[in-house]
Amino acid sequence: RPATPPPAPAPAPPIDLAAVRSRLLAKKGEILALYRNDLRSGQESNDSPTEDIVDRANNAYSRELNFSISDVERARVLEIDEALARIEARTYGRCAHCSQPISAPRLEAVPWARLCVQCQELLEQGLLPEA
Repeated sequence: RPATPPPAPAPAPPIDLAAVRSRLLAKKGEILALYRNDLRSGQESNDSPTEDIVDRANNAYSRELNFSISDVERARVLEIDEALARIEARTYGRCAHCSQPISAPRLEAVPWARLCVQCQELLEQGLLPEA
């Protein structure tokens, strides 16, 4: 018996792309503003000669923590840019792996999502290759 082909992707629900684009751009602006703030405060916080070694270590740790958080936020900006590109390419709202529609609640919660919930779970379990 021949294998049956996979079902055709279901039609994606209508998405207000202008509203999504606005949300994505606002989030990107917010992240970039926070990042610039972190950089500015990191540059301004010089170790004082009166600080003891523990204070200097704590300040260095705080600065490093701020910059590592900024790395996460920079990755988020890239995800947002990719989502904006998907809007332009008219592929926004479709899973990048299985091509099925991404649920409206997921897109509402994570507008930069590129995978549906099922594929995201597979990715997190290590069962889906990083794309």
